[in-house]
Amino acid sequence: MNKYKQGIQNAFETKYNNGALEETNNKIKVIKRVAYGYRNFFNFRARIYIMQGLIFTTKISPVKQSV
Repeated sequence: MNKYKQGIQNAFETKYNNGALEETNNKIKVIKRVAYGYRNFFNFRARIYIMQGLIFTTKISPVKQSV
């Protein structure tokens, strides 16, 4: 217990935690697990950015062509 005394004391005094970082890491792992592999790293990275809200996507409605 004495080995971790300073770390425990710092945790109570500073009120910082790594919860947000752990959440981000978990989301990335879920994307990787669900993806079954992306074509390349660029697509994988883009998916991470989209899930984190760093890239905003919009759906493009198809254009009706007149006959």
